[in-house]
Parts: sequence; structure tokens; C-alpha cells
Amino acid sequence: MKCSVERLIEALIGIELAQERKAAQEKADKERRASYVVTVSRGFGSNGKKVAQALADRLGVRCCDRTILQEVAARADVDVELVKKLDENIDKSSARLWKALFGDKTYSQERYLRHLVKVVLSISKKGGVIVGRGAHLILGPGRAFRVRIIGSPDACAARVAEREGIGLDAARKLVETINRERAEYLREIYGERIDECSDYDIVINSDRYDVPQMVGLILNDMKLAGYDIPPELLKNT
Repeated sequence: MKCSVERLIEALIGIELAQERKAAQEKADKERRASYVVTVSRGFGSNGKKVAQALADRLGVRCCDRTILQEVAARADVDVELVKKLDENIDKSSARLWKALFGDKTYSQERYLRHLVKVVLSISKKGGVIVGRGAHLILGPGRAFRVRIIGSPDACAARVAEREGIGLDAARKLVETINRERAEYLREIYGERIDECSDYDIVINSDRYDVPQMVGLILNDMKLAGYDIPPELLKNT
């Protein structure tokens, strides 16, 4: 029979080994999460933001949308309200308002883009789901899995009407206006079309799928593309 000292030593060794295994697993999980960089471009009313948040929750990374504006403003040492006005759809009544603001010598288009690129690159080093802002063009296929969520005008308008409590006609106009603004933003900042399919790894029509199904499609495609997606993340997809 082993003496109490031997049993104590074995127990302590077991605890130490368990802690080492736990630390190694936590390190591997952290490294895996850092490799998850997904950009989500979305049509207004397509449920793209919901998909982005649900995907981020499943992957265990943060979803970056409006927080990007705060980081851009902090880096530029300017009021976040100014950056908001330069953002893709802050003023729904005028798609070209932000162009006029670029004429402000205190915050040029080049300065905005420089800080935006730095923020997006910084996020990509830690992992995250980045919504909009042309992040798919900044990072490209080598640094991110690039997703676009779209929907028919009628389906998107129906979602917006229900969410905003407005009529269908008003919702259709809103969908058209904001999608136009987003397209103009991409064209003016990057010189690219928002509907250029070759700029994305997967394009999903939200008319056919609900949010969990779209998350499942993205995760499965990420795995096929070579990402390390654990089996438990693919459950219920």
C-alpha cells in the first residue's frame, strides 16, 4: 500500500499535469479564435447584422460594427460624431453628405481611410467578425473569409417595415436609399462595386434561409476553405 506521501506526490503531479493540459488547450483555443476573421457585407434589411452577431457568438470572437467608428475617431483624435457623418449610411436623407464633409481640411478622405485601415488590420490580428466599411477589400482573401448577405427588395422591405413600424412603400424607399449609399461609399472610397461577386467567398440570399441556417452555411464553407472549425461549432447547422 502506498504511503500518504506517495499519494500526495501523485496527486500534486496529477494536478500540475491537468493545469498544463488546460493551459495548452486554452492557448490553442485562443490561437484558433484569433484565426477567425470574417467580413460581412450586407444589403439593408437582409438580416446581415444579425448573421454577423450570431456568427461572432458561435466563433467566440467580437462583432465589430459601430465600435469601428469609435476606434477610428480615437486614432484620429477627432469627435466620433464627425466620423459617423463620414460613415456609410449615417444620414439616410443624403447619400452624398459625407462627400462634402471630406472637404473639411481637418479630416480628409485619405486620413479617414488611413485610420480605417489601421483599425481593421488591428481587429484582424485578434480575430473578429467585421461588418461593412469595405473590410473585405482592405483584408482581401488572404486575411479574411469574406461574406455578403443579400435579399430581394420585397423581402428586405418587409423585414424593415416590421422592424421600424413603417409602411411597405416607405420601407422599400429606405432599402433602396441605404443600399445606394453603401454602394456609393464603396465606389468612392475604394473604387469598387459592392455587388462584385469575385470580392466575396460566399454570397447568401437571405430570402431562402433564416439566421441560424445562414450561420451554418458560413461555418461549413469556412471549414471547406481550410479553417479549423471544431465539430461542436458545426452542430445544428
